[in-house]
Amino acid sequence: MLKAVSLLKPSSASRPLNKITSTSRLLTRSNSTAMRLSNAELIKSVDQTPGELFKYQSQLPKLPVPKLSETLPKYLKTVEPLLSKEELAHTTKTVEEFAKSAQGQELQRRLEARAAEPGRVNWLEEWWNDLSYMGYRDPVTPYVSYFYAYKDDKLRRKATQRAAAIVRAAWQFRAQVESRTLAPEMARDTPFCSHSYNYMFNATRVPVRPSDVEAVFDLAANTHITVVRNNQFFALQLIHDGQLLSAAEIESQLDRIVEQADSSAAVPVGVLTADNRDLWADNYKLLLAASPKNAQTLETLQSSAFTVCLDDSRPVTREEYHRVYWHGNGRNRWFDKSLQFIVCDNGKAGSLAEHSSMDGTPTCRLSDYILDQTLNNKVDLGSSAVRPDLPAAEPLVFVTPPNVVRAIEEAAARFDKTVGDHQLKVLQYEGFGKDEIKKLGFSPDGFAQMMIQLGYYKLNGVCRATYEAAAT
Repeated sequence: MLKAVSLLKPSSASRPLNKITSTSRLLTRSNSTAMRLSNAELIKSVDQTPGELFKYQSQLPKLPVPKLSETLPKYLKTVEPLLSKEELAHTTKTVEEFAKSAQGQELQRRLEARAAEPGRVNWLEEWWNDLSYMGYRDPVTPYVSYFYAYKDDKLRRKATQRAAAIVRAAWQFRAQVESRTLAPEMARDTPFCSHSYNYMFNATRVPVRPSDVEAVFDLAANTHITVVRNNQFFALQLIHDGQLLSAAEIESQLDRIVEQADSSAAVPVGVLTADNRDLWADNYKLLLAASPKNAQTLETLQSSAFTVCLDDSRPVTREEYHRVYWHGNGRNRWFDKSLQFIVCDNGKAGSLAEHSSMDGTPTCRLSDYILDQTLNNKVDLGSSAVRPDLPAAEPLVFVTPPNVVRAIEEAAARFDKTVGDHQLKVLQYEGFGKDEIKKLGFSPDGFAQMMIQLGYYKLNGVCRATYEAAAT
């Protein structure tokens, strides 16, 4: 399990949380100057016990440093479709001059030295995370986070019943991650890196200028989830008297939350997380300055295993429910959380993942596990009895003085405009699939990428640079 230690002591100017308590036991990682921690240091500090999940980590190949003679021709090949003849000629000349220069050789030497540093696992990761994710200042939703739409559960049409089953299944998966008994992901006989599983549960992104930070909390010390309904957050403890709440007990607790939240209104603090990251960082400080209670509320929310969003919407069409999982109304969410499950009043369900620490491989596996467990009735639901002494979920109430309310209203207006400027049309193509594409000698992923490029070109008349994830 994760050790109950603080990995570093950030400065007060960029500290992600107001304080570290014995109940939260923060494990944190940052790419900011004041809070820098390398991937190698994090693995050493967090992955203390390899177990099944991390047993191949030491055998994984390191990302190689390409030679300058390899990098420069590849760069020219990459930019060629994007440049005019004149621009390409100018770029080619510049690249040739750089290849012969002392500057080019020196930068290559520095890069190779960085890769050879003792304990450094990946020379690129820190830069990549900072420039592509943590330092990227547009809102995480709708621009970065990604979602899954789950199949309907015919056994559980009631929203809180389905949510309870999802929570139980997710907790089973979490238990395997915590105990390190989860088998590593494999591509035939080749293992994938399991490092991102450290950020699946009890993790959050925290807004900081000029680059956000990641915070990971001890799984053993934080056995609660957060539930949000009607813009109101609740902390629901899943362990009572040393025993995990049954699905019936979770459903009962969720019913109580819905009843309580629907009977009152609240300022939608969650919409602040949908804002530009610099604006959210400023408003995060406003929240902390408004009241000491807000620091504890934030910490409780951030340290939760995951968030369950109980929406009062009833989407029917693909476009409707995909928009719910993609962004919803922006208020009934905490977009910084690494993992959110969204369940609508009509039982439709999906999930939303924050992309900075975790790509689609582990979350796709988690979602497949949840659907297999719930739709095939494999999930351990526990006892059907509800213990009468269960404490009610704790309301997480923010103190919101006028300046905070004004910031929330402005963030909500920006979110509504951003979402309103986006169109969504879902295409479920059934003419052929990946097997036929493979028969043609193409990668299904590459095929899909080229479809997007062709569509964009037909619409806008130009090609745009894109990137695709790769593994060593």
